[in-house]
Amino acid sequence: MLKKVALFFLLIIIVLACSTIPAVAFDGNDYDGGSDDSGWDSGGWDSDSGRDWDSDSGSSGGSGGRSGGSSSSEELEGVYLVIGLAIIFVPIILIVLFVSITVKNARKRRAQTGAVRRSSDQGMRVQLPDRTWQIEGIVRARDPNFSAGDFITFTKRVYIDIETAWCKRDMTTVRVFLHDNLYDATVRQVQAKIDQGVVYHYESMVVNTAYITSYARDGQFEYITVYLNARRIDWQEDEKTGKILRGDKTTRWDLRYKMKFMRSAGVLTKGAVSATTGHNCPNCGALLEMTSSAKCAYCGSTVTTGQYSWVLADYGTVRNDTVDEGIKV
Repeated sequence: MLKKVALFFLLIIIVLACSTIPAVAFDGNDYDGGSDDSGWDSGGWDSDSGRDWDSDSGSSGGSGGRSGGSSSSEELEGVYLVIGLAIIFVPIILIVLFVSITVKNARKRRAQTGAVRRSSDQGMRVQLPDRTWQIEGIVRARDPNFSAGDFITFTKRVYIDIETAWCKRDMTTVRVFLHDNLYDATVRQVQAKIDQGVVYHYESMVVNTAYITSYARDGQFEYITVYLNARRIDWQEDEKTGKILRGDKTTRWDLRYKMKFMRSAGVLTKGAVSATTGHNCPNCGALLEMTSSAKCAYCGSTVTTGQYSWVLADYGTVRNDTVDEGIKV
């Protein structure tokens, strides 16, 4: 649109230029001489030469001389007019073109990075409150080493690792983070996608917001639920043909999750950063081998039941029927 406006102004200048300078330059050929509207007193010329001023006589030459002088003056006026218009409109045209190029480049950058879209309108009206520091105080009353900041960092790491493992169609690398029930259900989903020949691709994953929203404790376990908002580029591809089945390679999707973690009641945080060291056995501290058994090779403990540390028990998007679980102790 801006380019069209600039071209319109440029066309005006060209038209005006063509209607002034060229017209004045050819005045002598255009004048008919037989019309009284020409501004010349043809009667006076006729009295001197005995001929019409349109003829090839010398008087015609004299008329041409006078006309040439006027033409030169009008030509200068036309030049001044075009120069004046150029002074006015050329800067406008340059500004319009500059704005047009800037807007075009901005749109191009947006296309490269991808527009941001919500995954759906599901749950957009659901607001889960941020109770991070309130819940930290409740947990620390029994577990002084617990840190809400460390726990949220751990949650972000779990999210990124799970989504990456899903794309690789191998959940073994995140086995230590997942409760047995969630792991088994996720593995079945992965196998279903393998059978269908569908490959998921997630790129540019970023967690924008994460905070603790609810807490519960019963006789056996305690639970912390985290609200997490993330963005990523997301598309699905046919494994055989490479055809994109859903999504695209530029759009960034806005996603909202609830992630519920659990651990046995009475378990204490071992060290200020133990929540971020999920690849070590929470019982003996040995480095864990990532296997489907989820057992420590050194002490034999099954580390994915929540008996020794936090594990992810439930994981899903925020929906219209999602409710705020609040604090229950």
